[in-house]
Amino acid sequence: MCKIRFSSPAGRWKEALPLGNGKTAVMVYGGVKCEQLDFNDATLWSGYPRNHDNAAAKDVLPEVRKLIKEGEFRRADEKVRTGMDGDYSQAYMPLGSVFIKISGGAKEGYTRTLDTDNGVFAVRSGGVTRTAFVSHPDKVAVYSIKADEKTDIKLTAKTPHKGGSGVMQGTFVLYGRAPDVALPNYLRTALFPIRYNEGKAMAFALAVRAESDGKVTVSSRGISVKNASFVHFYFLTHTGFKDYKSMPENDAATVAGECINNLKCKKLTYPAVYERHISDFSSIMRRQKLHVADVDGDAEKIYSRARSGNADAAAVQLLYDLGKYMIVSGSRTSQPLNLQGQWNNSRRPPWSSNLTTNINFEMNYWAASACNLRECLQPFYNAAREIAERGALTAKTNFGMAGSCCNHNVDIWRTTSPVKGDPQYMYSPLCGAWIACEAYRHGKASGDDLSDVIEKSALFILDYLTPDNGVLTVMPSVSPETRFACGGGTSSVGTGSAFELSVTRQTLEYCVECTRNGQLKSRAEAALAMLAPLEKDEIGLSEWHGGRDSVEKGHRHFSPLIGVYPFEIIARGDREFGWAHELFLYRLKNSTPGIGWSAAWAMCLAGRFCDKKAAERALLGFTSKSLLPNFFGFHPPVYFQIDGNLGFVAGINETLVTCDRGVLTLLPALPGAISSGEAEGLYAGGAVLDFSWRDGKIVYLKADKKVRVSGENFAQGAELENAEIV
Repeated sequence: MCKIRFSSPAGRWKEALPLGNGKTAVMVYGGVKCEQLDFNDATLWSGYPRNHDNAAAKDVLPEVRKLIKEGEFRRADEKVRTGMDGDYSQAYMPLGSVFIKISGGAKEGYTRTLDTDNGVFAVRSGGVTRTAFVSHPDKVAVYSIKADEKTDIKLTAKTPHKGGSGVMQGTFVLYGRAPDVALPNYLRTALFPIRYNEGKAMAFALAVRAESDGKVTVSSRGISVKNASFVHFYFLTHTGFKDYKSMPENDAATVAGECINNLKCKKLTYPAVYERHISDFSSIMRRQKLHVADVDGDAEKIYSRARSGNADAAAVQLLYDLGKYMIVSGSRTSQPLNLQGQWNNSRRPPWSSNLTTNINFEMNYWAASACNLRECLQPFYNAAREIAERGALTAKTNFGMAGSCCNHNVDIWRTTSPVKGDPQYMYSPLCGAWIACEAYRHGKASGDDLSDVIEKSALFILDYLTPDNGVLTVMPSVSPETRFACGGGTSSVGTGSAFELSVTRQTLEYCVECTRNGQLKSRAEAALAMLAPLEKDEIGLSEWHGGRDSVEKGHRHFSPLIGVYPFEIIARGDREFGWAHELFLYRLKNSTPGIGWSAAWAMCLAGRFCDKKAAERALLGFTSKSLLPNFFGFHPPVYFQIDGNLGFVAGINETLVTCDRGVLTLLPALPGAISSGEAEGLYAGGAVLDFSWRDGKIVYLKADKKVRVSGENFAQGAELENAEIV
């Protein structure tokens, strides 16, 4: 159990704390005299369904391949940029803010606490207790105030969009309409980057109900409560989103009416809503546990120690539990976790707060299976299927090929075509196959069949592979967000990147494993037999064919190593495993810590490489360089990205137990900060494990089925149940 406790209110969004039920998300500040609640709805995005596929791209592809074969990489890069692009995706939007003024509020004895075990936020100060949570069973956000002495309370709200507030059917409601266009934040000189001129984007609403022993007055300005010892506010969010293919409802009055009716239909009493929430939330969180420290103290001190370079057990425990908590709070039955989870306060959030599919979207879910959060994977599976469905049109239009593909920026409208910009991020058609592999891998653990998305990705790959010197390879081929030196300049477009060859191999192997289509299976087997091998150069595994490596020696992406983690197609004993470890150490040696998700990925890889030193370096980099005051992970300069927090959980899991071709290694890269501890309900290698360790040695292990375990890191006389030492 982890309680994150602060002794002062949040002064800004990056100090506030998150709540959510997978659809409605709230950031809570815990102010003394004025509380601020920033609301999001997982379905509130700018824009509407548009087709950005580029039919001319399929005629450009042969020209690009010809230029690459001639060694004209820079010209090929330019040809991809100008001839195979699409348009920008849309952005995840904030809904609005609620302000609750409490008369006579005092800072005496102030604390604000987030209990990650049950998903409840609490503030205590000056004789007033406030409790907040977002219920998944009842689909409402709740803010409760209880005072020792009668008090007056006033609630107001505002939205950053075109809209306002009013009273409908006796209920206070905030309403508006999202922008038709929200251009990415990195287009700093764009004119009119936020536009509402078409009136086609979705409408939204936030309805509020108050329950109190005081006098409640509802007006268009808000809700006033006089002479009350308690008040319970219930909030419901609603948008005009229907599905990724359909035009949304854009009439604010219609959406507001639906929102109010949905709230009025709910039979809500505070004790019952609270108990249902606790029961639901804690049952998921407690299914799997890690205990390396007790955290029920001063979060500011833990943060200060972490930032000063002390990655202690308390910081690990807090970040692990917070990461799990954010998965449960952000991913249930609505949209999947995006770049900021579900918490965003900007109309132009970092990188549009998209589903960024060249690492970040996948990383959001790396820990979900190991932590037995099977309910939280359903939005990911749904999105994978929608992306595969929409990506079939991109594969046909842009490439004239079968199956399905997807590039690196996906929004709620499931844009799968390239955006505009540099090919190092714009062009990445095998990202759809990576999503398919992740979905299929998790599905095997949760009992969900994702073979359909694998088959669609395999069909595209089989059409996309190109013969070259007696092998099949990927051409043009990119490695996410980096470039190699050539011809006095650089290019991001080459042949056979280790990243895309690994995605290809994993997709085709999964296809052979799961497909019932005999012809497709035979094609996949034949392609695997002819697939170009990975290569080695002087720094280890070569990023592209021909010994071409990133011009950034310490590049933040570990994309060439995807075959090691999260895939398992490169294992100990393979010659490529040693090459990969060389490249990993080279990247670490030349990297600058400070990118949360990159440090988390390094922790995961360190576990697979059984490299304790690298794990400790990555852990220290994360805790000392990549944390905001509320323990959110960030990407420089100070952009919150949830993948760092969620990848951290996966990284700790991997340092505790890793699987290599069916054999489990426990404590493969255990950081010294957590030299003793216990794990319960951790899923690895097809089994659920309970184990404990003291001074870096396993003293107890129990598995729910027979497992094969490496003999490393066991204490003399360790107690084992259902484990075979090999």
